[in-house]
Order: sequence, then structure tokens, then C-alpha cells
Amino acid sequence: MAKALRLKVFLTGRVAAEANGRLLDEARFPGRQGRLFFAYLVAARSRPVPRDELADAIWKDAPPATWEKALTVLASKLRTLLTIDGLDGTSALTGASGCYRLELPEGTWVDVVAAKAAAAAGEEALAGDDPEQARAEATLAASLAQRAFLPGEAGAWVDAKRRELAEIHVRALRVLAEACLRLGEVTAAVKWAEQATAAEPFRETGYRLLMKAHVAAGDRAEALRVYERCRRLLADELGTYPSPETEELYRRLLEAPSAPEVQRSAHEGGSGPSSRGHRRAWLLAAGVLAGVVAAGAFALASHGRHAPPPKVLPNSLVRLDPHTLKPTQVVPVTDAPDLVVSAGGFVWVTSHVLRDLGSPALRNAGDRTLTRVDPSTGTAVVVGGGLAPCGLTADPSGDVWVANCYAPNAGPGDDVVRIDARTLDFKQTWPLPGGAGYYRALAYGGGSLWASEIVGAWLPNDSTVTQIDPDTGTRHAIDVMPTAGGLAWSGAYGDLWIDHFESGSLTRLHAATGAMKTLYDVGGNAAFPIVDGDVVWVADWAAPRVVRLQAAGRPRPHEILLPVRNFAAVAWAVAAGAGAVWATTPRDGALWRIDPSTNAVRRIDVPFLPSGVAADENAVWVTVRKR
Repeated sequence: MAKALRLKVFLTGRVAAEANGRLLDEARFPGRQGRLFFAYLVAARSRPVPRDELADAIWKDAPPATWEKALTVLASKLRTLLTIDGLDGTSALTGASGCYRLELPEGTWVDVVAAKAAAAAGEEALAGDDPEQARAEATLAASLAQRAFLPGEAGAWVDAKRRELAEIHVRALRVLAEACLRLGEVTAAVKWAEQATAAEPFRETGYRLLMKAHVAAGDRAEALRVYERCRRLLADELGTYPSPETEELYRRLLEAPSAPEVQRSAHEGGSGPSSRGHRRAWLLAAGVLAGVVAAGAFALASHGRHAPPPKVLPNSLVRLDPHTLKPTQVVPVTDAPDLVVSAGGFVWVTSHVLRDLGSPALRNAGDRTLTRVDPSTGTAVVVGGGLAPCGLTADPSGDVWVANCYAPNAGPGDDVVRIDARTLDFKQTWPLPGGAGYYRALAYGGGSLWASEIVGAWLPNDSTVTQIDPDTGTRHAIDVMPTAGGLAWSGAYGDLWIDHFESGSLTRLHAATGAMKTLYDVGGNAAFPIVDGDVVWVADWAAPRVVRLQAAGRPRPHEILLPVRNFAAVAWAVAAGAGAVWATTPRDGALWRIDPSTNAVRRIDVPFLPSGVAADENAVWVTVRKR
């Protein structure tokens, strides 16, 4: 039976296509002209495009004398490129009657089309009084529309598409601001409304949203300043005045009692005219706020000391208080979230890409994405550009490195990408040795990036660890025995720790000298160690246990059993932070807190399947996927 084709096309950030998990990066396209040829036909949405129109799009006003022949050559190369994984390039890209036509398979996902659809879905959800769905759709639309369409290119059609994406981005920002207001998330509402006014300074909708958000946050003075900013801009630049709707909102703000007056009303009490006046002031203030915000308990009640914890959702990132061990934030992310890293003031989540895992609960391959979560607002942004991440780590600057694993047995094509934590730009992209596995193991330390390749789900691929210079991309292969698996960096000693999954052992590699130190046998299936000070912690993918050993001197491994309720459960991931070590057992639906001073364990039940875990001084982050 033929395998169903799942095709994705990216035109923002960089031109790329992905068919059944195999990525065609922009370097694979026949040069700049080939990328423009492909992008224009994709944007045409199956419309037959006349050859001269296509030539104008590629060469603008200066096509070569042999432009028709050049188009024929480009079309031929694209047909060859697109003949992959069930897609017939010859049938997809046709030429007849002086036109070219690109017919992509039904169900093909295109980022610019998805952005427009998500923005419309967010507006529809908001109109249907479903702010959570509206926020989710608008978040996707904003993340897709904020990236540059065909960066580095120019032309009338490119500019038109950029204007269209800019409009989609603003629509998404307005939905995000309004949805966050209705959900009581006023800090996020202020942020999104500010961005909307910056993107379209002459459109009053953003200013009204920003005024409402400041009122909801209890800052009436700032709301009034926003009105004055809007009024002056319109008067100075356009010679007009704010609309009646904006003026009405301003008038209601002027009529509201000031904050000191409201506070005095709350504390004075008593009876008589004064008390009645204070009560009237309170009612007036409440009425203004209710009319402006239309969102019930807007004052961040969800963050109150006595508020119930948020409900844990499948396919989400969950933040737990490391002291109370209760959820404090739940952020929906993409399908089958896996690895999680805290870096650059954000939390980064990959979707699961390993296939045929021994654990039936974890066989979902996910949608192969990287998501950036802003913990201050709970906003999740899917990083575009055709990433297919499997490995993830951070460097000291706060940027993140992603190992792209396009497909098993695909030969050359794997690479590692450095992503700017703030702008999401791709700073550097370096190739990795092509092979048959996934570069799930990634670590940064000693000024180098370290990667090892794992085939399938359980068996390491070979005995090589790749050391990469992050500035030049220079690679150095290091042979280790037995075959290499997960990696962890020990900053205190300048050592790289390497697990050997099949043998249940660990190797310590001293980076400065290249010396391999003693092989430490910990038993089971040692997987993905972490280093916390003088201690190395490693999960066992064959049993519900975590093993600890010293990072220096004689190791003396010590086994810590996790008293699971499901006999088939195994330890999956470990992290250190907030004075403890944390481990997940997905099959058992639990996160475990290990006291490093006593080795005592405490169970924290987590709905669904907890997978990846990260921790810092203030929070524990767990990725949770549906069963």
C-alpha cells in the first residue's frame, strides 16, 4: 500500500519543502532563480502562470535573452527535485499553452496559506466567545506571519505578499490582545496591543485595545496617555481626529474615579452621604472597567495566591512550582512534545521525531517542530523555516542549537542550526555527517558543539561523536567505544559524558586533551545523562530507576529506584534545578523529585504522559503528551 504523502511548504524565513519528514532545504533548489520559480507557482495556488509573467517575477525588468530556455531548464530541475516520497515532479509541475502550473497534492500545508487560515479561525473563535481557541489560532497565525517572505528578494509581487502577511500579523495581534483580555491575562494583552499599534500606528483599533488593557491592569493614567498619543499622531500626520468609538472610550475613562479615590472608598466605610458617595464611586469604577474590558475577573485572578491550579492539557508544556509541586502554568504546544530546554528567557520545546519507540505510549512521531514559549505571557510561537528538530541544547549566550534530522537513511542533509532566542533568526547552519539515524544527542560546552547520532529509537548508530566549532562549522570526529548515545557537558571539569545505550555504561572524555577516562558500568540502558556540579545523573530506559555517580574520582554508581505503579514504566528524562533532581516515567504518568542529599524520592502525578523535563531556580518544566 502506498504511503500517504504529507507535504509542507515554507516560503517564509527560507524556501523549503518537507515530504513525509524529508526536508528539501533551500540549498537543494536550483539557485535563487529556482527558488523564485517554485515560490511564485506555490503562491499562484494551482493557477496556470504565463511564461512571461513568471519571467517578470524572476528577473523583473531585465530577463536574459534566452529566458524561455532558462525557464525550461529550471522547470526540469524542479521536477527532478520534487520527485520524492510519493510526489511525482513531472505530474506536479506541468507546462502547456505557454504556461506553467504547479499542482500540489490535496492537503498540502503552505505556511503563508496556513497563516491566513489561522488568523480567520482566530477571529471566528473570538466572535464565538471562545477566547482560548482564539488565542491558540492567533498565536499560530502571528508566528507564521511575522517571518519575512522570501528574505533578500524584491519585486512587486514579493512586496504585495509581504503586505498581505503584515496585515495577517496585525489581525492576529488584535485577536491575541482581545483574547488575553477576556481570559484575564492583562500583561499579555498589553504586550500584544502595543505590538499592534506599532505595526499599524494609524489604525485606532490597536489603541483602543491598549487602553482597555491598561485599564484592566489598573493603570488608568497610562490608558489616558495612550489616547493622547493616538490623538496627536492623527492630528499631526493626517489632520484628523479620533473616531467616535475612541472618543467614547476616552470619555468613560475621564469619568471614572481616580485610583486614590477608589482606595479611600475601600477603607473609610461608615454611613451617610459620604459613604454613599464612596459606594457610588466604586460602582462607577466597576462599571467603567466592566464596560471597557468585558471580561469578568480581569485582575489576574488566575495568578492569585488562592486560585486553583490550571488544568493540565494533553500536548502542553506544564510549569510546576518546585516548592508546592503544583502546576502554575499550562501552555498548549504542538503534537507530541518531547525535549524541553530553558534558555534566553524562554522555554523551548521540540515535538517527538524518533519512530518505532519501544514504549507504545511514545510511538507518536509528532509534527517535527520547535516551539518557543514566553513564560511571562504563556505565548507559544512555532519556529518556522522548515526545521525538523530532534536534538536541542543552549549555549551561554542564550541562543539555542537545533539538530535537524530530516529522515532516516536519507544520506547527507542533516545539519545543526543556531537560532537567535529573541528574533528567531537562523544565525548559523552547519552540516552534520549524513547517516542513517537521528542527532538527538546534542550538548554545548568548552566552546564546542557536540553531537552524536542515534538510529531508530533504541540502538545507537555508530561509535562517533562529532565536535563542531560553532563559529566556523569545522568538524572533528571522535571515535568512542562502545557505540555513542546521549551527551552531557561537565563545565566544572571540562569533560563530556557519553552514554552507551546498549552496554549500559558511560565514558568521560576530557575535551582539552581528548583523553578517554574509565568506562563506568551502570547497567540497564543508560540514556541521556545530565551533570549537576559533582554528580552525574542518568536515566535507565530499561527500568524505573535513576543512577547517580561522581563526576570526578571513583564513580561508585548508586541506584535510585522509582516506586512506580505500572510495572512496565521506565525512567525517560532527568533534569536538575531548584535544589533537586527531576525524572519522568511516562508510562506511569509521574514526575519524580529526588533529594540529592538523601536520595529520597517523591512522586508527583501528572495527567497524560510526562516526557521531557527541565528545571531552574524558580520552575520545573514538563512536556506532556496525549495518551
